[in-house]
Amino acid sequence: MKNDLTAEQLKQPVTVTLPLGVVLDVVQKEIIRAELAISDAIALGFAGLPAIGVEWQGGVYAGLSLEDERPVALILLPGELEEANWNDALAWAEKQNGALPSRIDQLMLFKNLKREFKEAWYWSCEQYAGGDASAWCQLFYNGRQYSYYKYYELRARAVRRLPIQ
Repeated sequence: MKNDLTAEQLKQPVTVTLPLGVVLDVVQKEIIRAELAISDAIALGFAGLPAIGVEWQGGVYAGLSLEDERPVALILLPGELEEANWNDALAWAEKQNGALPSRIDQLMLFKNLKREFKEAWYWSCEQYAGGDASAWCQLFYNGRQYSYYKYYELRARAVRRLPIQ
């Protein structure tokens, strides 16, 4: 098949509509990949980690997560920002000596520490790949993740990720 598109046309963003089943399959595969990486970390004998939900390292231990495809100990820091746009939420999290959680972190937080959150939308640290104007967030009512415009005012929590040696 011949490609008659110009280089400029190839750089244009596209919107793709996929059946929900396909999206869920991709998400499930990512979760399985994350769980396997975490299982590998546990199998390597990472001792000294507390039980999930225990106060540890200045916050509450949320379990293992991934950063740059490596397992990290995820700690939910105290405090919550109630209404802020994405940029203000990023700055607030940094002032807490932490960061906004990644989308994988948010899945772990929803699974293990849901009670620590209001049933509301919370910002993640990840921008939406489909455009600079949006970022990802998660609803801690049902775990749904969605992208919103960065100027929306949502809640925020900060986390710290500790490398596992």
